[in-house]
Amino acid sequence: MIKVGVVACVSLSMVACAAEHLQTTDAATTASQSTPVTPPPAANKNPESAGSPADARSTQFETPDAMLSALEKSGEAMTTFRANVVYDRVDAVSENRERRTGEIVLEQQAGKLKSRRLAIQFDQLIDASGHATSQRMRYVFSGGWLFEFDDQRHQLIARELVPPGEQLDPLRMDEGLIPIPIGQKKDQIDQRFHVQFAAQPTEPLLKRLENVQGLALHPKPNSGVDPELGDLCVWYDLTTLAPVAVTATTKGGDAKILLLTKIQVNKVLDESAKAMLATQPADLTTNGVPWRKDVRPYKSAP
Repeated sequence: MIKVGVVACVSLSMVACAAEHLQTTDAATTASQSTPVTPPPAANKNPESAGSPADARSTQFETPDAMLSALEKSGEAMTTFRANVVYDRVDAVSENRERRTGEIVLEQQAGKLKSRRLAIQFDQLIDASGHATSQRMRYVFSGGWLFEFDDQRHQLIARELVPPGEQLDPLRMDEGLIPIPIGQKKDQIDQRFHVQFAAQPTEPLLKRLENVQGLALHPKPNSGVDPELGDLCVWYDLTTLAPVAVTATTKGGDAKILLLTKIQVNKVLDESAKAMLATQPADLTTNGVPWRKDVRPYKSAP
């Protein structure tokens, strides 16, 4: 099982297969932070809520337990989720910050978390000096497989992450791609984390959020959560109960910050969204070059 320490790739350490993979392949992250990173887009006061599974509300929950129950119910009714993503990584020692921007798409049968297909696509990297580079990377979870599409290198790597026939939840807190806990079971979260309300976010990327309420999750000892994870905070829009922001901090102080904007819940996916979920590449990359395919079936640990 891949553990949470990645966004601790949004539930964290699969970007050991994904977002951590991005970090190791980018020399740009070594630049000093002499110029501020480009400011993020303005956060929506309320995500687009057409077809939202949640009843309209704007009042705060009285207890974390009540909020977890409502979130579980909301997630079970969800069939699609789509949003723009701004994803920051901050190094605790150098304080260097890199930013990636892109989009996330989720599709599932209502109430059937094992039917989930998740895609996240990053199109731009802004390094610590503020230099922006177009760089398309797409990650797709389907069944027990992770598909990594690197358009620049013309390469698809397909990794089977669990034994054949088993299913991986790409949003589960201790095995998913990025920390966006949609449709998680309340009892499973309680088993792994101490849960309390989170204060309003103070990160520059998140401080403009309105009409939100957050949960702070601290891993319990011997719960199976990545031991390097310090704390995880998730903020939800109170009108739709859609997640809008996440912060994850390691015990060493490294931070991962995620902002979701232009959120759409339970709306019919258009062709561009369906293309993001595809697990087979087009005949050619956007550069007109044939794809190289590297398929890696599951191998049990020795």
